[in-house]
Amino acid sequence: MYHRGMGTLWTEVQLLEPDHQLSPSAHAARSTIARIIANGGEVSRREIIASTGLARSTIDGHLQVLLTAGLIQDAGTGAQPSRGRPAQSFRISPDRGVVLVADIAIDHFVIAITTPDKQMLGRRTVSVDVSRGPDEVVELMASAFDELLEELGIPDAEALAISVGIPGPVDSRRGVVVRPPLMPGWDGFEACKFMADRFNCDAVVDNDVNLKSLGEARALGGATLPLLLVNIDSGIGGGFVSESGLLLHGADGSAGDIGHVRASGDSDVLCSCGNRGCLSAVASVGAMASRVGEALGRAVTPRELIDQLSRGDATTVNIVKEIAAVLGNAIADLVNFCNPARVVIGGEITLCTDDVLSQIRSVVYQQAQPLATRNLSIVHTELGDEAGLIGGMVSAIEQVLSPRGIQYHTRPAGSDMKPLGKL
Repeated sequence: MYHRGMGTLWTEVQLLEPDHQLSPSAHAARSTIARIIANGGEVSRREIIASTGLARSTIDGHLQVLLTAGLIQDAGTGAQPSRGRPAQSFRISPDRGVVLVADIAIDHFVIAITTPDKQMLGRRTVSVDVSRGPDEVVELMASAFDELLEELGIPDAEALAISVGIPGPVDSRRGVVVRPPLMPGWDGFEACKFMADRFNCDAVVDNDVNLKSLGEARALGGATLPLLLVNIDSGIGGGFVSESGLLLHGADGSAGDIGHVRASGDSDVLCSCGNRGCLSAVASVGAMASRVGEALGRAVTPRELIDQLSRGDATTVNIVKEIAAVLGNAIADLVNFCNPARVVIGGEITLCTDDVLSQIRSVVYQQAQPLATRNLSIVHTELGDEAGLIGGMVSAIEQVLSPRGIQYHTRPAGSDMKPLGKL
């Protein structure tokens, strides 16, 4: 038994959209039941029957399989109802292994180990430049997981799934990194296969901003869906979560890659992708720092840019507001196209000043169509730097409780069914 001493991790995070639809297969039914329980914390048999519409005898059979597999456990009985017996409740088992979460950034990565019921057991931040290539960076990350697992007294075999967020495009069919502009040497890296083989568990690999948007959406709840997240950092990234609570990946995984949409105006700045005038080349933190440096006649780093914004330096504020207006125009087009209920603006630069958010709001409300903005909220990130870890945790747990995951974790003894690397 490992020590669970880090406290509850994000207990309000939603794992599933409100509407649950069953597939005829037993694995899909068990997946739905498990996710209802994961979403509710402690859920009674009556609530499961009401949510699924299945007969009590059918529910009992599925619950027994999940109990036997150790994926759920008896949570006792709730309050005595006015009529009938107290309802038996169930919860996700905190002791049925762990999920591993990694959030890779350009100059560091963060790893965390959590239980399936969202308890954090431990985390670690490691500084590393992704330009050193996938072999070195990912092996370093795997070693950090090994060390943290050993420190917590958890065997490698306890890993149920691993989720990895990558700051670049990921092929949604193969789990392969594809020509990431900010990650030289990573093109073609089979991230899913590496992780699945390394930890002998299911692997989920996704773009980091997709996972940030998933984390924000689950933490905020269904009333804020659809949700569009725009992250301002070394590049400009976007993620969209539909009203059903699902991430939009598109046919191959490039949905939401707004950083390489051409910015409004006549900008001819060369982008790292090879094109000119991309939003990332014009409106990223590095691009803002370059513009401020030109105005001041000296080099300005992204860190200096943020410090100057925090102090309210007039030149810096004026240039950043000008660039934020360009971002606002791009976001207005997206609002017209996908009509989100909430737009979340993320990135450290948005947290050090209100100027970025206020300028984006002003442009979006002016430029987007009235029907698309009348109920729209444009806000700072609620989760800050934690959003990627939270989204990764959610994606890993949902993989464990997916029909494929349920099939694997309830397989008969001696089965040779293998873990699956997938997005």
